[in-house]
Amino acid sequence: MAVIGKIRERGTLLGIIVGGALVLFVVGDFIGNNSGGNDRNVGEIAGKEVSMQDYSTRVEQQVELYRQNGTTVDNELQEQVRNGVWNDILRERTLMVQAQEAGFGNTIGREEYDDIRFGNNILPDFKNNQNFTNPQTGQADKEQLRKYFKYVQENNLALFDMQKRTFVPQRIYAKYNTLVKKSCFVNSAQVQDDWAAKNTKANVEFVAARYDSRPDSLFPVDDTELRRFYDAHKNEPKWAQKSSRAFAYVQFNAKPTEEDLQNAFTDMKAVKEDFALAVGAKADSALVAAYADTKNTKATAYTEGTADHLNDSLIIHADTGVVVGPFREGDNLKVVKVAELADVQEARVRHILLSTQGNNPDEVTAVKQRADSILAVVKKDRSKFESMVEKFSDDPGSKSTGGVYEWFDKQRMVPEFTKASFDEKTGAITIAKTSYGFHIVEVLGQRTRKERRVLTIDRKIAPVQAMKAAWKQANEYSLAHADTAGFRKAAEEQGLAYTPVEELRADQKFVPGLQQVDEVVRWVNHAEPGGKPSEPLASGDSYVVAALTAVRNEGVPALADVREAFTKEVAKEKKADAMMAELKDQIDLDAAAKVLGGNVQAAPDLALNASALPGGYNDPIAVGAFFGLDSAKATAVKGDMAVYMARLNGITPAPPMADGAQDLKGLTDRVRNRAEGQVFNALKEAAGVADDRSKFY
Repeated sequence: MAVIGKIRERGTLLGIIVGGALVLFVVGDFIGNNSGGNDRNVGEIAGKEVSMQDYSTRVEQQVELYRQNGTTVDNELQEQVRNGVWNDILRERTLMVQAQEAGFGNTIGREEYDDIRFGNNILPDFKNNQNFTNPQTGQADKEQLRKYFKYVQENNLALFDMQKRTFVPQRIYAKYNTLVKKSCFVNSAQVQDDWAAKNTKANVEFVAARYDSRPDSLFPVDDTELRRFYDAHKNEPKWAQKSSRAFAYVQFNAKPTEEDLQNAFTDMKAVKEDFALAVGAKADSALVAAYADTKNTKATAYTEGTADHLNDSLIIHADTGVVVGPFREGDNLKVVKVAELADVQEARVRHILLSTQGNNPDEVTAVKQRADSILAVVKKDRSKFESMVEKFSDDPGSKSTGGVYEWFDKQRMVPEFTKASFDEKTGAITIAKTSYGFHIVEVLGQRTRKERRVLTIDRKIAPVQAMKAAWKQANEYSLAHADTAGFRKAAEEQGLAYTPVEELRADQKFVPGLQQVDEVVRWVNHAEPGGKPSEPLASGDSYVVAALTAVRNEGVPALADVREAFTKEVAKEKKADAMMAELKDQIDLDAAAKVLGGNVQAAPDLALNASALPGGYNDPIAVGAFFGLDSAKATAVKGDMAVYMARLNGITPAPPMADGAQDLKGLTDRVRNRAEGQVFNALKEAAGVADDRSKFY
């Protein structure tokens, strides 16, 4: 809070630290030296154990920086930080090793370090941050960035140290990835193949019958058929199984009682007293950060009608400093303090946009000349403005209103448009150049309105007493059903919802239907097969009793784990065989359409590299088969989505390439754009990553 406060005092936007630096922490490029000495490990990467001590220290350092800057570290953010730190360690043990072997070392010089912070190669997270954008140029303000980093170095050494350990590896990774991309090339044969695949066209007519148009119940699958399919396909990569667990749970919800509500009101009345006694923006913000669930420490405009009728009236008629509440909104209680009555300047304009996006310099010059001509016309005769909007404007958002943008403040539009709307007098017509193009802007009106800005402390009504009752009910259920077999039956008999979860992976922190699932996930990951159901596990405003139902190991799946999916596949094969048999003697598309219950469809311009057919058939297998048909007759084709009766009317070979160099560049760019992710994925796979964090978190 102290850092944010000082920065705000010096006129820097509140979001600078959070929006400019901490965005990197979520991604988590946090690199440091490993420290051993702990026999508990959270995983293994490239044959090296990841110690709990090292991992948890890194996590806590990042979390503490969030807290120092007034950010509430909830479960979701905590999990983001954990994942970020894990990815950091993964990168340093894979990507950093490769970068060092390629000769990039593990550090950079001071000149290069300054260059990526406020030089010519500013890091994207800062270059694209609006807090550091010069409103006149629309580019990153190097001087503002220099002052920011100087301030951080002098006032927040922890953040300064974190930034250095973040930015340096980022730079090394970027250089290594650039090297990888620049080493990727395609040859002329690949370009020819790509061109031919895109431009070789077939003229096809077909009738299709989807497999899902016939119910599975008409094609029963016995155990012998299922086993035969399983033995034939279990080793295919598409069926490779990831390590996971299956479980089921029964939830006991807690809703606030009247006693809970009264206690919450009593607590909020005390908060209201503190809020009323607080003097100044700093004190108000500190209270919001300390007490509010949403932690919005910046005064925001109050929209009339937000609160109930009585409290809404009190707020909109209150003087600055008055606190209204507590009052209830759904499951929350709120107190609202009127922080200020601000003067907000607004403008009403109409404009004509001539877009320059995607234009080359010569085209931009031509657009500017057209804008000057239109400006001259509407200055001479304003009555023509609306017709000019209809004829020339490229802004679909305002074309239907005659180009009019109703009252807006200085924060809504881009700087150049704002300048034309507020710096000119009412009635003025000027041209504003923005990143969108040239705007002919007429100022229709300007005004100042009073905006009531408020600070809100909101708190969810905690079901304290109700949670005690829910725990008791859950505990009785857990003790009464000590085996998994009776777990579901008991839930059904008692009218409780039994919820199965078929897959929970080790890296998964989400359970359908539950909130704040850490306790539940931790229990499932530690439970023993065949063991007892869990004790009551806290999950948001409820308790859960869970029962482990399956443990699946990585690799070839067991038949029981893929029984449902493989049964559907066998049924699909039987449908395909039945449909192909129906078409055995068919040679005419119209007759086949009657047999299959469909219509003849045309694909007159089907590309060789297409993956879909008209009618919503995403079926590359069928597309490939169509190109190999005998053009003399209609033929039955078994695809992935459907069975088809198709006739190939002809194939048009790809014409000669008009611009080989351009195609070469386009294909090379596609290969290079995929290279970074492909290399990292390959390094991860080669590293034999074992992520055991679920045993501890």
